[in-house]
Amino acid sequence: MRGYARSTAFGGIPFFIPSLDIHALINALATEGAVSVPLLTEPARQALLLEAQHFHYEPEIKTVGTGDAVVRTEYSACNRLPNNGLYPEFKQAFQTLLDQACDRLDNYPFSTPLQFTELVVQRYEPGQLGITPHRDSLRAINLIALVNLGGQAEFYRCDDRQSTHAVSLDATPGHVIFLRAPGFLHTSVRPFHFVTNVRSTRYSLGLRQRSGNG
Repeated sequence: MRGYARSTAFGGIPFFIPSLDIHALINALATEGAVSVPLLTEPARQALLLEAQHFHYEPEIKTVGTGDAVVRTEYSACNRLPNNGLYPEFKQAFQTLLDQACDRLDNYPFSTPLQFTELVVQRYEPGQLGITPHRDSLRAINLIALVNLGGQAEFYRCDDRQSTHAVSLDATPGHVIFLRAPGFLHTSVRPFHFVTNVRSTRYSLGLRQRSGNG
């Protein structure tokens, strides 16, 4: 597909396998709210994982909200990624991949131009809770992409904080889980989702567009 040759990670090795069907992706997000897509090449995944294993992580062990709106988290996160090197290159390549894919659509699916502004790596250790059913912030707009870098855990989309009608999404390393966000198809839908049953250390890279940041 157009653009893959330029989306390289290191030594000319491509980040992505040529499998992104943008029409299928948009249809799945419109009907299901979230979808998992095999996307990373194995050499790129391994390189991203190796670098992630050396980042500095801060614990995110907390309970927020009250009553039926409680969300519990047990994981750690790296919010300050290097300004140059592999991860910024990946961000740009991922942006280019989606920009070029959207060019093939008859109608642009986002209310404002898609522009990822935030990268966060999360680390889930075996035995940790993960994160209970929740929705991302209203400030995360258009599209959320969660890149599974390594480890084993279960990821679900559901209807509410009680995990009603939970549907498992493939969290195999190398897959990217896409979630719709406010601005997708000119709506403000935010799917509930959660991570559980962490069996080996899981690393996940989240790409988001924060409103007011482009």
